[in-house]
Amino acid sequence: MGIDPGTICCGYGIVDTNKRPSSHPVYISSGEIRMNKKDALPARLKILFDSLKTTINTYKPSQLCIEKIFYHKSIPSALALGSTRGIAMLLAAENSMPVFEYNATELKMALTGYGRAEKRQVRDMVLRILNLTSSDTAMTEDSADALALCICHINSSKFKFQNPSIK
Repeated sequence: MGIDPGTICCGYGIVDTNKRPSSHPVYISSGEIRMNKKDALPARLKILFDSLKTTINTYKPSQLCIEKIFYHKSIPSALALGSTRGIAMLLAAENSMPVFEYNATELKMALTGYGRAEKRQVRDMVLRILNLTSSDTAMTEDSADALALCICHINSSKFKFQNPSIK
């Protein structure tokens, strides 16, 4: 399960590698959890917690990939974003899911070969890798980023497994 954290919109994506012998990722689900920006942060965090908990209980993912906070113009916004990451990590811990973090540059590089790729380019690669068309799913940028985290993690895990000296 991949999570693209946000305080107004949090994207999630779920893929499975057990459905094909080649460990090629298979699309399971994706979406976004929308919160009202007029609501206080605690109310938004409750919505996020409840929604992610339901998603985890429904799909029972075995691992969680989440985007790292790399930089933010506003300290209060960065702290709020940290709270959404904390909610996701807490749910991962409650469900014995290991957590893997990737920054946006790693993610873009893994999918497009260019660390400063546009969101549209990442979305297009996610659709291509998962063998989907835009009509198969109403994939938003946030859910595409969450699925991209899954793909990045799968590829990174294969590389690390094949090269045990890499940590």
